Parts: sequence; structure tokens; C-alpha cells
Amino acid sequence: MIQKIKILFLLNFLLVNVAFSKELPALFEVKIPADQYTNTNDGLNKAFNRLIQKLSGSRSKKFLWRISDAQLNKIDFVSSYSTELIEEREFLNVKFNREALIPELRKIDIPLIGFNRPVLLILLKIDTGESAPIFLDSNVPSDILSIEIKQIFKDIALERGVYLELPEFDLEDQNLLKQANVLFSPSNYIQEKFYNDAFLAIELIRVGINQWSFNGDLQTLSPLQEKEVAAFFQNAIHDFLDDLLEVKPLEPGVSGERVMVSIQGLKNFTDFQSVESELNNIFAIKSRSFYAFERTKIDYSTQLFRTKDALFKELRGSTKFLIKEYDPDSNQLKLEYLN
Repeated sequence: MIQKIKILFLLNFLLVNVAFSKELPALFEVKIPADQYTNTNDGLNKAFNRLIQKLSGSRSKKFLWRISDAQLNKIDFVSSYSTELIEEREFLNVKFNREALIPELRKIDIPLIGFNRPVLLILLKIDTGESAPIFLDSNVPSDILSIEIKQIFKDIALERGVYLELPEFDLEDQNLLKQANVLFSPSNYIQEKFYNDAFLAIELIRVGINQWSFNGDLQTLSPLQEKEVAAFFQNAIHDFLDDLLEVKPLEPGVSGERVMVSIQGLKNFTDFQSVESELNNIFAIKSRSFYAFERTKIDYSTQLFRTKDALFKELRGSTKFLIKEYDPDSNQLKLEYLN
């Protein structure tokens, strides 16, 4: 009863105007290229497997085996499907029922990552040895190799449910990147200028006839043939994302952690509704209740499914919350609402 009174008081306190809803990313929508499935039923099954990979952040087969052991019928969770053309490529577009699927995945302890997804910013320097090295831009015209690399980014982003981005250089950026100043660090400059949750600085260098080497955050132990470059790059990015997205399990018999979440920066009832909507889409939170509130701040007592690290990973990709401070002594997390 006290909890209900608090909620009603809060609603009256913040109610000043009408709220507007915002469309969420298509997390429960999967696109499978036509050349990756044999028939519709095969495509639907592969789309479901891809969805589990997106939701769990993991390529481990153990989660699919767990689903199989639970005798879940993958097709039962399909809401709709259709075929569509994207940049002259045909895809099977499958949408899944979130409300039906999530409780079933919770029952068999599948780790879940919500709608907030990280941005992986990649600074890629390509040195062919034939002309001055270039930094791959999201907009500039590209050669065949660059086009292939950009397509790899698009495919991985679609498959893993993350954002893989290249910088968009302006004239000042281009001039700075061309200079030969040993005190200037392109990696530091780009990482500080462009938003990112994770960053990779990579050099792709031609070291012989049809031979290439990767340096920087991704490295090869020996030269690669040109036809091997794309496969190495694809596998290396996937491996990096495996570590970035991993949701670590709890020890047997251990309950999820409790965290006090304090959100400040609210101005009106619309902000409150936006905060509630955003929290609903953070899958690390098992339950929450109001602990205290003021005109511009709300405190929640939260119970997590797993550890606070899983919560931090989701908040890292949030466009609504900025992590301000975490106090391990009081187990309190302070967030700023970005309105």
C-alpha cells in the first residue's frame, strides 16, 4: 500500500505535460541473407539461433543446446516473416515475440542483453605501399578491398546487434591525419572526438606481393594472403565482440546483486516516463522499486539477474543515461538522465 501511495504521489508531482513514445531498435528482428538458408523453415530456425546470439552476446553453442534440452519450439516465437531487398541483396526478415520468448529464456538461465547496444569505433589505416596511407572513412569513395571491409562491418553489426562505425572525417581531421608529427596520436585524437563505447586502432599493411599484415589492436603473427584478409578481419572482430558482450554467469547458489540506482536530471513527467521505459529495456534488472524521490531525482532499489558488471555493460550503450559515479561501499550507482 505504501509503495502504491509513493507511486501516485510521484505521478502527481511530475505530471506537467503529455508524454511521447520513441521507437526502440529492432532487437527482436533478424535478417538472414538468402544465400545462408535453403528454405523458409531452415531460415526461421537460423534466424532464431541468430537472435539468441544477439540477445546473449555469445556465439557459444551451449545456449542453443540448453534451448534444445528444454524442448522449446523455435517457430512458436516467430511473430512474422517476409523477404526484402537491401542494397540489391535479398534477406529473410523475421520478427520474434518478445513477450513470449523472454520468460522462457529466463527459465533456462540464458544471459540477456537489452536494447542498449555498444558502439565499436574502428580507426583503420590502410597502407598499400603504392601511395600515401589512408584512414578508412565512412563516406569517402573506396577501392574493392575497402568496400569488402565495410561490408564485413555491416554484416557483423547486423549479426551481433551492435554498432560498428568508422569515423566521418572533416577537412580538419584529414589535414591532421596527414601530418608527420610524432607527438600527434591519431588514435587518441579520433577516440576523443567521436563517441564510442569501445575502440580499435588497426593498421593493414601490404608487406609483399599479395601479402598483408595487421598491426595495432589486431595483429597477425605471419603475413596473410590477400584472399585471407577478409576472413581474418571478420574472425578477429567477432572474437573482440565475444569479450566485449560477455555476460558472466553467477556461481551456483549465488543470487543476483542488489544495487541502489539514483537517477538525476528529471524535469517533468515526460522524463519520468522516459526513465521508466528505458529501465524496462535493461534486461540486467530483475526487479526494481522506488526508494526515494525528489523533484529532479529518483532512487530505485534494484535486484539484478546477475552482477553489476552486466548492468554497466547495458548502461554503457544507453542514449538516455550517463554513468556519473559508482560507490562500492554503499553499492549506489549514480546516473544522469539525458533529456
